[in-house]
Amino acid sequence: MLFALTDFLVVIGCGLGIWRLWPHRRKGDVRMVRLGLAFVGLAALIGAVRFASGQVNELAQMHSLASTFAGAAGMLLIALGLAWEAFPIKLAPGIGRYLRVGIPVLTVGMMAWPGSEGILALIPQLALLLGLAASIALLVHRRFQTGLIWLFAWLLLGYASVAVGSSREATTLGIANWHVYHTLLALWAVLAGEAMRRVIASRA
Repeated sequence: MLFALTDFLVVIGCGLGIWRLWPHRRKGDVRMVRLGLAFVGLAALIGAVRFASGQVNELAQMHSLASTFAGAAGMLLIALGLAWEAFPIKLAPGIGRYLRVGIPVLTVGMMAWPGSEGILALIPQLALLLGLAASIALLVHRRFQTGLIWLFAWLLLGYASVAVGSSREATTLGIANWHVYHTLLALWAVLAGEAMRRVIASRA
């Protein structure tokens, strides 16, 4: 049951992140971030149901597929949403809509295509690098508060993914790394929503 609770903690974190962006929901870059958080939250919800229902083995593949999809499509959408705001790049009208549809569709296609596992595993790392670069760009443009929050959020995600996520079967200070990872991921989701809200507010 504890595994279900920590997975559901991610659902709550993503929900809070999406809720913080509700006033700006019509903006294209915000829609990217909200959609990315929704994908991460959905994967965590499947994990919570998996463990709470006792169908640990039966839902293992669905949970794994949802997590892979969220890690690729979800993280990339969030990083692109931030980059759209952080870098002085003007996108043609409608590009954001194509990205919001195209990235998930492309991710599903790669998941179905044999031999694409390496590329799928690389996408979250690229999203992390893009997110860090966009955070630094905010700092360069003297948007210090939002830049620092975003930078901390991406560094937290990097630590959770690399230092903790790769050894979720181990323990840290007597706590299973699975729980540590999901707790950090939930905190990252809240920070992502709040940081993007502040980015939009500072632009106004």
